[in-house]
Amino acid sequence: MVQKQIGHGAKKVLVLHGWFGASVYDEFFDDFDLDKFRFAIVHNPGYGSAKSQTPAKDMTELAHTLLATADGLGWREFHVIGHSYGGAAGLRMATISPDRIQSLTAIAPVMPSGFDATAANNCNANEQTGPAFMSAYAKGPHAADGPRMIAAALDPILAKDQRALQELIDSTYHAISEETYKQYFLLWTGTSFTEEVKGLGTKSLFLIGKDDPFAAVNYVTPTAQSMAAGAVQIKEIDGGHFLTVSGRAGSLDAIKSFLDQ
Repeated sequence: MVQKQIGHGAKKVLVLHGWFGASVYDEFFDDFDLDKFRFAIVHNPGYGSAKSQTPAKDMTELAHTLLATADGLGWREFHVIGHSYGGAAGLRMATISPDRIQSLTAIAPVMPSGFDATAANNCNANEQTGPAFMSAYAKGPHAADGPRMIAAALDPILAKDQRALQELIDSTYHAISEETYKQYFLLWTGTSFTEEVKGLGTKSLFLIGKDDPFAAVNYVTPTAQSMAAGAVQIKEIDGGHFLTVSGRAGSLDAIKSFLDQ
C-alpha cells in the first residue's frame, strides 16, 4: 500500500523499505527535484498503513504485491529504490518483470542469497543470533537486548546519536507488530533466488555503507558479478546500514547521480 507520494514529475520511483520500516526515508526525498521525480513510498503488508494486511510469506509473494501496487498507481515502467530487504524485493521484481523496472537503487541491500555464510561471518553471527533477533521485539523499544541492539550493531554511526537511534526504534514499534517483525525476519534471512538473478540486465546501484558490517562489498559482489556485464555499480560511502540516516548527504549525492544517468 502506498503511504504517500512526493513530487509530480515524469520520472516515477517506487520506494521500498526494509525490516525496520519506512521512517528511514523521512524527509529524504524533499531534497530531490520534485518537478522531475515522483516518489511513491510503499508500506509492505503488515506495516503502517497496511498494518491490517497479512505479512508476505516470502520474497516472491512480496515482489508480486509490489508490482500490483505499481499497477494500482497506473505505472507500467518505473524505477525502484529499496533499503535493506527492499533491495532484494526490487531485484526479485526485476527477475519477474524485467521490462518494467527501469533501474534499481539498492541501499545496504539484502541479496538473493539472504543471510548467507558471508553475511553471517561479517556479523560474527552464531547459533544464538537468530533466536536472539527473533525474541528481541518482545524485550521492548528501550531494552539493551531489544531491537535497539540490532540497529546499533548494524549502524555504529547511527548508534552514536542516541536520539536518532531511539526515533528509528520507536517508529518501528509504531509501524509493526511482533508477528510482523518475526515474519519479515524469516523472510529476508531466508531469501533465496540466486539462480533467477543470473544474467539480469537491470541497471542497478548497490549503495554500501562503509560502517555496515552486514551488507558489505564482499556480500553484494557475487550477485553483482552474476548479473549481466556492466549492469551493476557498487558504490561505498560513509555511513552504516541505515544509510539514508547515518550517511544522508552521501546517499543523496549517489542516488541523484545514478537516477540522472
